[in-house]
Amino acid sequence: MIQSSGRGAKALLLLLVILAAALLTVGLCKNLLFVQIDNPKALARVSEGDELVHTYTHSMYHALVSERFRIERGHFRLLHVKTDSYAALEYLGLERKEEPNAHGAFTEFSIPAASMGSHMLRLNDRDISLGTDQDRDGRIRVKLVEAPLLVCLASFFWR
Repeated sequence: MIQSSGRGAKALLLLLVILAAALLTVGLCKNLLFVQIDNPKALARVSEGDELVHTYTHSMYHALVSERFRIERGHFRLLHVKTDSYAALEYLGLERKEEPNAHGAFTEFSIPAASMGSHMLRLNDRDISLGTDQDRDGRIRVKLVEAPLLVCLASFFWR
């Protein structure tokens, strides 16, 4: 009897290990949404409805600018651009300060690395200071990617 309950315990343990491995595999292979940033190299998990704020100092008018986006249907949806400078608004093609004053949907945007604007992204209560290193074309890319966690982690660490 003791032997059979020992076999039963081993079989149960094996079944639990197989179940855990299957769940882990499904979790690593399920498509998730991420914001991927070139510099600093950052990968942040996001969900539908999350908000992202890109804040910087406008290089020409030296005015603080905040661009507010919401994650909608796999895109960054631009909701509002806030600044105290009418000149900066005009430069950006916006006519008023009142909310909402902007629109557009993007899967990616880039920032000139040479910009002196102290670019910062705020995402889910996390501030990410964008560095000054750049891609080959002189830009820092911020993009929304949908992929399995395993694929995102692999491309993030081996690119």
